[in-house]
Amino acid sequence: MRIKKTVRRMLRMCPDAWYIWISAIKLTAFILFCAFMLLLQWDGSMAQGYRQYMTAMALYETGQALLLIGAIFSVCIEDLQSGRE
Repeated sequence: MRIKKTVRRMLRMCPDAWYIWISAIKLTAFILFCAFMLLLQWDGSMAQGYRQYMTAMALYETGQALLLIGAIFSVCIEDLQSGRE
């Protein structure tokens, strides 16, 4: 029941908040794809591919942080817009 309520609330977001949310999801997906491709090229060798592994892990963590920041900003914008109405 709460999930339906949350989804309905998200679908009624103002256009600016929706744009930030969708852009954050797209950018996170791209960053996670780049991290995945680096891990495919890494080939499991810590002696030769340590930098690739660490770069992939940094991109993985950055994607999570970016999604969290995008969610916070979209919620803040939505609250400001609903407060004005």
